[in-house]
Amino acid sequence: MTRKRTFINHLLVASPWLTLALLATLSFALPNRNRFMPEADARRTQIAGEFAAVPLFINGDWVGRDELVAQEAQKLLRPNAILSRRYDRLGEPGGSAQVLVVHCGDARDMIGHYPPICYPSAGFVEDRVPEQRNIFLAVDGRLLPVRQYEYHRARDRASLEQLRVFSAFILPDGTVTREIDDIDKQSERLAVTVQGVAQLQVVTPAAMPLEQAVIAAQEILGGMTGLLHALNVGQGATGET
Repeated sequence: MTRKRTFINHLLVASPWLTLALLATLSFALPNRNRFMPEADARRTQIAGEFAAVPLFINGDWVGRDELVAQEAQKLLRPNAILSRRYDRLGEPGGSAQVLVVHCGDARDMIGHYPPICYPSAGFVEDRVPEQRNIFLAVDGRLLPVRQYEYHRARDRASLEQLRVFSAFILPDGTVTREIDDIDKQSERLAVTVQGVAQLQVVTPAAMPLEQAVIAAQEILGGMTGLLHALNVGQGATGET
């Protein structure tokens, strides 16, 4: 880096006209954020429309109701669109799951916002690592890789709130990944990062058997195929191990 700076300094002194020519060339060669904005804006608008179209009633068994998202989280994420909804299975007490899907117009806004950060910041403590940490959800004929987390926090009257979280990220090309590092890689490419990235979480009570929780997540996400298709799921790589 020092050598490069020394070279540029010498260039400025020795040949200012050559320097101006070089800078003009770089202005065309380097990525221009505005260049990608019209296409990115159209994509964000399409995705936001699909968020709004996610049905409240799914598969005849699940009925949803929207839940508020903390202002702090919205300020952090600067979301293009966000869905926070609780679904209850009709006629089955305790059969419920919360779905959180967030699409950020800029992939860089998602970095650092994932369960190991956002849940502890809300007062949750991560429990032991589940034996089946990495699992797949069968949705719309595809296997989506998700990571399982378990958290708890104290509630009033000394009771505990215990949660299971299935979490994944959806990259602009539709790749579904469990890894936050994959977002870092996307953020290095301006043409890609302006297309945005989505985070998907399905949250169930930790007391719900894992098999039942997986079925609930699969059924609910299966009712959101329009949104998943808008996020290009199925066009990217979902075959993580």
